[in-house]
Order: sequence, then C-alpha cells, then structure tokens
Amino acid sequence: MLRLALKTLRYRKGGFFASLIALFVGAVVVQSCGGLLETGIRANVKAERLAAAPVVVTGSQDYPDHAVGTATDPMTERVLLDEDLVDAVAKVPGVAKAVPDVSVPITALAGRPADASGHGWSSAALSPYKLVAGAKPAASGQVVVDSTTAKKLGLRPGERLKASVRGNPQVFQVSGIAESRTASEAALLFSDDEATRLYDRPGKIDDIGVLAAPGTDPAKLADAVGDAVGDRGAQVLHGNDRGVAEFPDAIAGKQNLIPTAGAFGGLATMVAIFVVGSTVGMLMQQRRREMALLRTTGVTPGQLRRMVMAETFVIALLAAGLSILPGRFFGRFMYDILVDQDLIPGEMIFSQGLIPRLAGFGATLFAALAAAFIASRRVSKVRPTEAMAEATLQTRWISPIRMVLAFLFLGGATALAIVTASVMTGPIAASTAGPAAMLWAVGIALVAPGLCRWLAAALRWPVGWFTGLPGRMAMLNASVRKVRLASAVIPIMLATGLATALIYLQTSQEAASSRVFAEGLKADAVVSSQNGALPPSLVDTLSGLPQVAGASASVSGGARLEKVLGPGEDDNDNMVKRRVEPSRIDLQGVTASGARQTIARPTVRGDYGRLTGDSIVLPTEVLKDEGKKVGDRVRLRWGNGDVTMMKVVGSFSPPRGFEYAMVPAAELLPRTTTGELPQILVKAKPGVSSSDLEAALLKAAGDVPGVVVADRTEATAAHEAGDETGRVASYLLAAVVVGYAVIALINSLIVATAERRGEFALQRLIGSTRGQVMWMMSVEALVTALVGIVLGTAAAAGSLVPFGVALDGSVLPSGPGWIYLTIVGTAVALTFATILFPAWAALRARPVEAAVAP
Repeated sequence: MLRLALKTLRYRKGGFFASLIALFVGAVVVQSCGGLLETGIRANVKAERLAAAPVVVTGSQDYPDHAVGTATDPMTERVLLDEDLVDAVAKVPGVAKAVPDVSVPITALAGRPADASGHGWSSAALSPYKLVAGAKPAASGQVVVDSTTAKKLGLRPGERLKASVRGNPQVFQVSGIAESRTASEAALLFSDDEATRLYDRPGKIDDIGVLAAPGTDPAKLADAVGDAVGDRGAQVLHGNDRGVAEFPDAIAGKQNLIPTAGAFGGLATMVAIFVVGSTVGMLMQQRRREMALLRTTGVTPGQLRRMVMAETFVIALLAAGLSILPGRFFGRFMYDILVDQDLIPGEMIFSQGLIPRLAGFGATLFAALAAAFIASRRVSKVRPTEAMAEATLQTRWISPIRMVLAFLFLGGATALAIVTASVMTGPIAASTAGPAAMLWAVGIALVAPGLCRWLAAALRWPVGWFTGLPGRMAMLNASVRKVRLASAVIPIMLATGLATALIYLQTSQEAASSRVFAEGLKADAVVSSQNGALPPSLVDTLSGLPQVAGASASVSGGARLEKVLGPGEDDNDNMVKRRVEPSRIDLQGVTASGARQTIARPTVRGDYGRLTGDSIVLPTEVLKDEGKKVGDRVRLRWGNGDVTMMKVVGSFSPPRGFEYAMVPAAELLPRTTTGELPQILVKAKPGVSSSDLEAALLKAAGDVPGVVVADRTEATAAHEAGDETGRVASYLLAAVVVGYAVIALINSLIVATAERRGEFALQRLIGSTRGQVMWMMSVEALVTALVGIVLGTAAAAGSLVPFGVALDGSVLPSGPGWIYLTIVGTAVALTFATILFPAWAALRARPVEAAVAP
C-alpha cells in the first residue's frame, strides 16, 4: 500500500506540495514556539562575572511554602541575603572562601552616558578580574574600571570619572584597569567599604560566591551549602543556574516568557492543527471522485484508508524532516526580537531540544492523519455508485463527529465570552478573550458550509443583478457547491478573524491604559532623567520652589496582600501552623506632602497626607474583599519578600480592572531591585505658565545630570511609547499566527482553483469565452472574499465585544479604523490574486486538451 501511495503522489504534484507546505510551516511554527517555552522553563543563564565561583548563594525568589492560592509566582524584585550568611557558608566543609557580592546601578558620564554595575574589589576573584594597569582601589573615591569600558570611555589610571549613582552625582578617580575573560557587563570595582556605602542597604548583600577547595565536586558542595543555609531564605545555584544570581532580570524574563510562549504555542498549535487539517481535508475532498472510482474497481474501504494514510504519513514525515533547522532558526529569530524589545534579557540561553521538535512533528502529523482519515472515511463507507454521485457535487457535509466538535468549540467560545464579559475586569480579560477568538474561528469553520449556503443565498440576487450572466453562474456555483465554497472561505475567515481580534485586543488595551494614566495625572510637569534615575532628595528641593504647589515622587512596584488563615495544608501538601492566601496588587510609591496635588483621584476616605511610614491607601473594592476598613492593618509582602503590617490610612476608587495601592515612595524604593527613582510629579501654583515652571525646575535640578522636564501631554505620550512589553508580544503573536493563516489562504485557494481546469474547459467547449470565465471567477472571488470577511468579522466580534465590556464597558474596540480596512483590503487582494491567477493559467490551455488532462 505504501508503494501505491508513493506512485499516486507522483501524479498529484499540486496536492503534494500544498500538503507539504502546510505541514512544513505548521511544524516550523510549533517548534519555534516550543523552543521559546523551553527557554522560559529552563531559564538557563550563563555565569559571566561569577564564572570562577562553582557555587553561588542568592536570595530565593520562590514564594514561601506556607502560601495557598494562585498568586504564588516568584517575587518580582531581587530578594536580598543577610550579611551574616557569609560566615555560615564559609564554615561548610569543602568551601575555600565565601565572597560577599553587591551590585550598584551606576551611570558613567564620560562622554555618552553608559550603564555600569558597581561591585566590591573582593568580588573580583569571582570572575576573576586581573589588573592590567594601575592598582586596586585602596581608598574611598577610587575605582578600577573594566578594560572594555575603559577603552570605550577613553579612561586611564589617574583620570577622573564622573558618574551618577541612583541619581546622585559622584566623582571617582580611576586607580586601575582590569580585564576578565568571562564578564561582558560594564563593571566598576570599588573598595569593599566604598561599595557598601554606595549599596546603601545595611546588613544585606546580593549574593555569595563560593570558591571550592581543590578536588571538591560542585554539585555535592551545592547540596552541603544548601543544607547549611536553606532555612534562611537562600537559594544555592551551580552550573548554568548561577547566572540568575548575576542577572536578576532573568527572573522577570522567565515570568514574561513562559506565559508569552505558552500563548504563542497554544494558539499557534491550534492554528497549525486547524490549517493542516483543513488543507489535507480539502485535498482529500478533491479526490473523492478518484477514491470512489477506486471503490468501483474492487478496492476495499480498509485499503483505501490505508493508502490515504500512507500518502499523508509520507508527506508529514518529509515536512517534519525539512522543518528541523528552519524551526530552530525561526525560534531564535523570535527570541532575538523579544530580546531587542527588552521583554527578556539577552543573557538567557535560547534552548530548543527534542521536546519542541517532537511537539511540532506530533501536532502536524496528528492533524494531517486525522483529517485524512475523516475525509476518506465517508467514501470508504458508502457504496461505490453512491460515492461517485456524491463526489460530483460534494453536497454532503454534516456528520456526527463534525456536529459534536462544532458544538464543543462554539460552546467553549460562548462560555469564554460570558466569563470575559461578566467575570473578568481590565486588561486581564485578554487572557480569555484571545483563546475565544480561536474557538470562534474553529467553530464557525466547522459549520461553514451551512453558513455559506445562507450567505450565498442572500447575495445571489444582488450580485446576479449587478454582474449579469457570469455573475449568476458564479452564484449558482456558490449555492450548489457550498462545500467547495466553504473550503475557500475558511482560510479567509481565519486570517481576517484572528488578525482583527489579536490586533484590536492590543490596541484596546493600549487605549485604556493611556486613558487611565491621563485621567490619573493631575501634575503639570513630570521630571525625569536621561540617565534613568533621580535623587530622592530632589523631591523636597522642588517642593520648596515658589512656582510649585506640590511635588511627589512616583515609583511603581508589585506586592501581595496576604490574608492569614488557620493551620492546614499548603500548596505543597505540607501541614503548617499558619497559612496565608496572597492576592496580587500593583503599588505606586508617592510622597505624602505632594500626593494630593499631583494625583487626580481623590480619596473616598482618609487622606494621602497620612502616607508616611508603614501606611497604605487601598482601592475601595480591595478593602471590601479583604474585609477591612480605614484604620485597620493589612499584611503586605513586598516584591523583595519583606513583610510589613501596613496601616490603611485611606481609600480611593481607581478604574475597574486597573486597581493599585499607594504607599510611601520612601518605603517602596529600598525594596526595588535597583532602588532608583524614575520620575517626580510636579503641580504648578495658579498663574504659573508651563515655560516658567519648566525653567524653575531645570534651574533647581541643575546639579542632577540628565534632567528632563515634560508637560502632561508629553508625559502621556512617553507612557504610551514605553508600554512595549504587551505590544511587542501581541503583535509578534499576530504576525506569526496570521502569517501562517495567510500562507494557508494562498495555498488553499491556488490549489482549489487549479483543480477546476476541467470545469473551465467544459465551459469553453459549450461556448463561453475566456473573458466570460474570468468574469465569472472574479465574481466568485468577490463572493468568497465577502463571505470570508463577514465570518471572520463575526469570529473577531465574539472575542472583542465581551473584552470591550470587561475593559471599559464599550462594545466597540479602540484603535484606528484603517487597521480593519487594511485587513479587509489585504484579504480581498489575496483572494482575487490566488483565484484569478490560477484561473488565467488554466485558461491558457486549449479546451479539448484541458478537458482530458488528469
């Protein structure tokens, strides 16, 4: 049977290549998405500056074991270690030396600003750094610069280096130049006392580099160190895991990449299965007459199914083999885009092993074989004469399996739409609205023949009246051969629906986020720095200006409110005396004296002026959910793992779905990874012009390098431009998925049109001219495009309408109208091109020859 299958493929090159392309592209897309997911799960980061330390101890980013619920993902900021852990690690057998390490964000101001990281000189042994010029730092104010940075900035021993440390201007003397074979980051090495002063977190360190005694096994040493410090909130790393301690952004990168890659992979896999299944199903449908003829020659149903399955298996195997290298290259391409857009750190090692490859192969092979089996099953079960008659018109499309699947997909889409509109709020509603678009598309595709019949009937008389006899013939074709029309419509519907849904989901989120930001901003000016940080003391300086009514620091972060429960089992099934149930909440750090003047949302109860010390202002709805009131205390776990009992000093009402809490900036800043203040909000006194305010602010901040003052409009525009994470991920997902759907559209329509050579020849033989046939095909292309666009718009609306209700109560998506017009125009252009060009090519042959051609 395999030999027969190979022979039939030789005479069906068009169908062979159509199937091969669909399977190949599907395997590439699924493999590449699987590679991104594997990269996020492994989160391997190669150690550079800590390469000489076989074992590294750092703060554990895991949520405490006594937590229950769904908000127990890792900490959002670096968890610090107690300094006294260094002695505990040094006492472990096999440890030659335990070296404490701290990292200080510094901007070097020699020429163009350059970001660097400051460390103590003792940590130079962890790379190791070796002096190539000058001497080690021996006193306060001295620094050793790595050779790459020194060359870039033109620095030599004895010269002065101007720098900004968390916005505070500093001047250091270059005492030496050092180089490392492993470290790539810009490094500034200070004396240990100077590094501790700049670090400014008493009693804390970032990590501990462990130098092993000769002959010590790193894995066994890591276990021994873990036994010694495991109960102190520490995490012991070795191998490729060490880089996480050096590049803490990898932790956030992992949290960004896993859901992004999961969404990519899930949606891409569904699209691949659907496209591959529909393509193979369409090709099998075109061969129904051939398969029916085989039945009349004595081929049994089982032999027919085995032949079709063997053909499909051969094509799938070839496609899988061809997709291995392109799958890795495309996965790396998407990874590089995410790195370039700062969604994930470039230090993460891209991984694409055997599992993603098997997933890509398995998904496409399953879809192809399932489609081939279902398509051949109908012909193989009926009598040969009935199969021949049915193959001529292809009118039967309803089957129990198809109806069950349609019910499941449409029912699932409806359920997600209800959940999105009634349960979800804010941007998080996209997590259910996105998958709903795919479910609507698949469900509509399963019942497309019936929908096409109704839509064709609705268009029959208007189209026929405007286009004349060729148009009426085209509409008769559409009405009678609804299965063939549906095969052409489905890829148009899929491309149009997914493109509209995925793009407008993102534009709606962006519009809502910008609107919330603008509505909450009462300040007349926003002060920031080109170097990334401002000194916190600048807030008081600006507040004292005669032109200023109020100034407030503005820094964001994340935390969890923890509800204390009784004893019981935690999420790891361990019995604990006390459990906590965390719930995520975003934080906005502000200054009490200027919050009321710069924040547009007034308090419902309490006062922003009381936001000092361990205090918090919570959204009214959150207070209700927590069962608290103003004056009570709530348990807050900061992003770095610290726990504080915060006093509720007020409540306010942010927009639904955009809830956040306000805390003193002085409490939030030390609990962020960098400790940097990004901006200050300033409100002018009545009568002060924007230009006068800007001049006064720039003069007052003259000693701070890189200060920039923006008005409210500029600040809103900067906020829109800065929200790149979701935008890049969404548009990349849309490009990959919709691009694949467009390939399927071109593939399907070209094959479907080329298969009609005999029909065109017969029309020519009975008197139709080439022009009449092309005009008929033009009308068919228009009808096909219109029906596909209508169904695609319906699929998109099933996702966008409930999302809009959840986001801001609107049933219409936000975003430029030209996006939808571009999608529609592209669909129409592709449909006309992929139908008319094959038709023109088919009409070039003489009718008699085309009529008898295989």
